[in-house]
Amino acid sequence: MIAAPARPVLLAIPLFLGLSCAPQPVPACAAEAVEGCVVTQQACELVAGAPTCVRCGSGTRVDPATGTCEPLVGTPLRHDFPENATAPGEEISGLCRSWTLNNEEELWVTAVELEQDELSHHSNWIFAPVGQFDGPDGVWDCDERGYDQLTGAVAGGVLYAQSTQATHEVQAFAPGAAIRIPPHSRIISDIHVLNTTGAAARGHLSLTIYTVPRSEVTAALTPFHIEYHPLDIPARGRVRYVAECPIGSEIETQLGGEPYTLRLHYSLPHTHSLGTRVFLEAVGGTHDGESLVDVRGYNGEARGLLYDPPIDLSDVETLRFGCEFENPRSENVGYGIGDQEMCEMLGFVEGPVAFESRVMTREPAGEEDGMQVARGPCQTLVIPWTGRGL
Repeated sequence: MIAAPARPVLLAIPLFLGLSCAPQPVPACAAEAVEGCVVTQQACELVAGAPTCVRCGSGTRVDPATGTCEPLVGTPLRHDFPENATAPGEEISGLCRSWTLNNEEELWVTAVELEQDELSHHSNWIFAPVGQFDGPDGVWDCDERGYDQLTGAVAGGVLYAQSTQATHEVQAFAPGAAIRIPPHSRIISDIHVLNTTGAAARGHLSLTIYTVPRSEVTAALTPFHIEYHPLDIPARGRVRYVAECPIGSEIETQLGGEPYTLRLHYSLPHTHSLGTRVFLEAVGGTHDGESLVDVRGYNGEARGLLYDPPIDLSDVETLRFGCEFENPRSENVGYGIGDQEMCEMLGFVEGPVAFESRVMTREPAGEEDGMQVARGPCQTLVIPWTGRGL
């Protein structure tokens, strides 16, 4: 979108020595152009008069309101992981990496920054007690230590997930919101490196967490995850997968009918290259029918979304979640790594529980908007998160 041309600036020549012209404001991108860049965590700058999306540098993030790169808040703690090397077309999976924090006190993380040139396709990051999945840091075989992401996350917590192929990504929360990492914790992630180039590659990944004092934290965040598993994307076809995941009744049951607060702070949609849309909508309550996420297309950029202010979902009954795909290939595509697909969303909420919603079966549901539609029942597991926050 080309911004409307700026009004011409009339220059006046000073008539007396010592009289200077007032500085002129720097032209800015139009709001619509800013919004188009922010969705991929990029700033908007005018280049030759045209709005252009530009990646922010290390230690900065885009301000959603202004479209400019601003310094990250908090004290940075950075770790560089060992190098990975891949041959043309090679894919690495089944390995894990860890970083023991040696933290005697709790840490309150308000932002996470990932930078990588190792061709990391995707990575999920948790924190767990130091004694769990015990062994030296660095890169190690996940199976040899019995690593299970859900088990580790329940014992510790969820820290961050990488957008597909993103080389620089920032997960930053609104002021006052943070994730609590308990004392004596270790950060762990899986490794999934995919070299789609025709040349050998070598690179590494670094992770930086930004911490703030507990006194500055007003909202302790908990994770949620939604996944549509039974994908079968038809050859040379378009398909929409939809599920309605109950959260209100499940949380009420878990809390014994006690009232609760649930506010959405951050979301991260996840597909591979055939994904054309990921959406999340509220059903019931004050925000009934409201779109919470509607991300279009795949471009290998950071796609995490910050909600500032957060959205109150306390009276929402159901989350309608789904993905759309377009498959130009001559064979069907299912769920998996490599050239297969995924339909997932990770996010963080302010509330007394974490939850995991999963769709494991599907049924044809006709056509909409010129594409096939499939639906499936969604099961939601609610995990109490008391004692892990303020």
